[in-house]
Amino acid sequence: MALFFKESGHNGSASVDATGLFCPLPIIKLKKALNKLAPGEKVIIWADDPGFEDDVISWCQETKNKLLSLSKQDKNIFVAVVEKNEKD
Repeated sequence: MALFFKESGHNGSASVDATGLFCPLPIIKLKKALNKLAPGEKVIIWADDPGFEDDVISWCQETKNKLLSLSKQDKNIFVAVVEKNEKD
C-alpha cells in the first residue's frame, strides 16, 4: 500500500498510512508528521509491522508524546492516535 500524508487544517490533525513499511519507518513517518503539527494536535497512524505496537509505546514514553489510543484492526493493522507534546 502506498504511503500518504494528509494534514487537515480544520481539526489540527494528520494521518499517516504506514502499512507495508517495517521498523523503523513507521516511527520515522510518525515523527515527521508530528513535527509539522503544533503541541496538542494529533496524528493517527495505521501500520501492519508486527513490532509497531511495542515500538510506538516505547517511542511515546521516550519522547513524552501522548499515546491516546492503540488498537488492532482487521488484517492485523494497528491504529494509533498520538498527541504531540509541548516540547517536541
